[in-house]
Amino acid sequence: MKQILKLALLASVLFCPGLLTAKTFEGTVRMQISNGSKSTHNLSYSIKRAQVRTDIQLGDDKSASAIMDLTKDEMIILMPGQPIYMTMSIKTTVDKVTGGKTGDVNLENTGITTEILGYTCTKYLAKTKEGSMEIWATTELGTFMGLGNMMGDKKAKLGWESALVGKDFFPLRVKSATGSENPFSLEATAVEPKSLPDSLFAPPANYRKFDLGGMMQGMGGANPFGR
Repeated sequence: MKQILKLALLASVLFCPGLLTAKTFEGTVRMQISNGSKSTHNLSYSIKRAQVRTDIQLGDDKSASAIMDLTKDEMIILMPGQPIYMTMSIKTTVDKVTGGKTGDVNLENTGITTEILGYTCTKYLAKTKEGSMEIWATTELGTFMGLGNMMGDKKAKLGWESALVGKDFFPLRVKSATGSENPFSLEATAVEPKSLPDSLFAPPANYRKFDLGGMMQGMGGANPFGR
C-alpha cells in the first residue's frame, strides 16, 4: 500500500496548473530530464486543447502516467504496472505538495535567440532565492502547463515553472546555472504536431478506479502527502 501511495505521489506532482492562451498546439513533445548524476528520464508530453498527458519512464520497464483536464480541474493518475487509476483535483494536489507557495521569481528576457528543433527560442533567466535557471522557450507551441518537482530541488524548479504559468511560452531547454549544487536539465528531443485521439486522455477501459479518499479514511485520516 505504501508503494502505491509513493508512486501516486510521484505522478501527481508532475504538474503545476497553467492557463491556456488563444494559441494552442496539438501533438506530443518528447523530453529528457535529469538531475546531476542521477538517471535520465524520458518523458512524453501530449497536448490536446485543455488536456495534457505525460508518460514518464521510471526504469525497470515501468512508467507513470498522469492526465490533466484543466476545464474540469481533474487529474487522473494511471498506476504503474497495474490496471488502477485515481482521480483528484489539480489545484488541491499541487497545494498539498507545495503548501500553496511557489516563491518569488524574477524572469529576465535576455533578448538572445536560437533555434531548437526548428522552433525559435528566446533565452530567459529565472532567478529565485534558491538559485537561477536558464530557460530557452518558444512562443510557437502555446502555453506550458508545468512538469512539477519530479526530481531536483523543489523550490528552484517550482520557481522557474511558476514564472511561465499563464504566459505564451513553452520551454524546449532548461538547465541550472553553472555551479549549481543541484543541477537540473530538461531537453526536448522531438516535437510531433499531430492529431491525438480523445482516448489518450482517459483511463483505459480495463482500468478500475481506486478510491483514495476511502483508503485515507481507513488509515484514520492520515495524509499520504505527509502534510
